[in-house]
Amino acid sequence: MYGAGESAAQDNSLLVTFDLVRSGDGTLLRFEETGFREREWEAAVLEEADLGHVRGRDHFLPRLVSYVTRLASKP
Repeated sequence: MYGAGESAAQDNSLLVTFDLVRSGDGTLLRFEETGFREREWEAAVLEEADLGHVRGRDHFLPRLVSYVTRLASKP
């Protein structure tokens, strides 16, 4: 979101939060990404950026359960 040599700041970055919440015998992952609208991009740029992030979430989040299961099973 920010150019080479720039540091992340509130006005040039998105904020992603992950909350882990106890749910019965397991854990619920609550995920939120904010900051797209605050960037004041044109609609087409906003939609393309959002779509790219949706694709990334759709690819990586389903793999998280098996990854965490493997980590939890290690001694």
